[in-house]
Amino acid sequence: MIDVDEAHTIVLEHVRPGPTIDVALGNALYATLAEPILCDVDYPPFDRSLMDGYAVRSRDVAAADRAPVTLEIAGQIAAGSEAIRPLEAGEAMQINTGAPIPSGADAVVRVEETELAASGKSVVIRAAVGPGKFVTPRGEYVSAGRTVLTAGTVMTPLEIGVAATCGASMVSVFRRPRVAVLVTGDELVDVDTTPVGPQIRDSNRYILESLIKTAHASPEVLPRAGDDRDTLRRSIETGARCEALCITGGVSMGAFDFVPEVLAECGATMHIRKLAIKPGRPVIFATMPGGAAVFALPGNPLSAFVAFELLVRPALAMMQGRPTAPRSGVRAMLSGRVAPTRDRRAFIPARVTIDKDGGLIAEPLSWRGSGDPFGAATANALIVQPPGAHGASNGEHVLVMLLDRV
Repeated sequence: MIDVDEAHTIVLEHVRPGPTIDVALGNALYATLAEPILCDVDYPPFDRSLMDGYAVRSRDVAAADRAPVTLEIAGQIAAGSEAIRPLEAGEAMQINTGAPIPSGADAVVRVEETELAASGKSVVIRAAVGPGKFVTPRGEYVSAGRTVLTAGTVMTPLEIGVAATCGASMVSVFRRPRVAVLVTGDELVDVDTTPVGPQIRDSNRYILESLIKTAHASPEVLPRAGDDRDTLRRSIETGARCEALCITGGVSMGAFDFVPEVLAECGATMHIRKLAIKPGRPVIFATMPGGAAVFALPGNPLSAFVAFELLVRPALAMMQGRPTAPRSGVRAMLSGRVAPTRDRRAFIPARVTIDKDGGLIAEPLSWRGSGDPFGAATANALIVQPPGAHGASNGEHVLVMLLDRV
């Protein structure tokens, strides 16, 4: 059995970033940048008001803290417009947040510290301001030509907003890898079929398809394969046309677990055969002659889920230009207890919450093994226990791996 950290290294040694494509910015959500984005203008592109109020010459209002100062109103500047002339001594211009500071002005007095004269032609200033007060200078946020988003950045809504600000209507991103999903097993029936006798519904197809989508890759679900070598071989050859293939079931040592043998017959190079984890020991990682990465995962849903999070998710990140380190953990106080471990690292479904002091509380969920999808349904973390651990009790601190879940 291979330790999961070593397995992580092996997987990333055999996958590479895929091809890049240019897409419209509106279609780039959760894609990964292949090229940096530079700002094409200074931002802000002009000296900009931070407040609603009056643009002034600071020296004209230097004494306003001691006695009110009255200034003539020389105009009004709304966001999107400019002053019709420079500001002269003894004048003020009404200004809105985001509007350009007029030439001659060097500060803004907030509207709350002013009073409009009865004539409407002058304003009484009741607070002094220094040069630059409530003014964002041109280029303070970023100067033209500066890199604002580097290659490898995932385009979340905030990054898309930055790109839009910089005029990047088209962006170069890594193409989302295509991941074939192949579920095996004669005992499986469709989700809308009532199981009879030894049958069970196929949940792994939906688990893997959903996980692949959360990894920002494109799943391609293949027809389910029964426990038949010829059907399995044809399905594997079809799936190998994608950048990656996820197989679930048929990977252990049973009489009908044909996946390891059929992969070898298809010319696959085996890199991993078992992981020293619980759940999820029978895991295969292989590469096909055409370069496709193959992950053969256990048939039990929780085992498949854990193996995906530990190995498949980082591989799909690498294929999209995002090199990743092994999943790190955070410390949390245990609410409950976890059992001792033997020769494998254990990953225990848990629900992590935040206490009133901001600390993390990890509560192990009541689940009955890797074939039970119900007990772990609300998990947002996995408690990680090393091999040979003595277990942990209520109030002790444990390592938890947070999952990408709400």
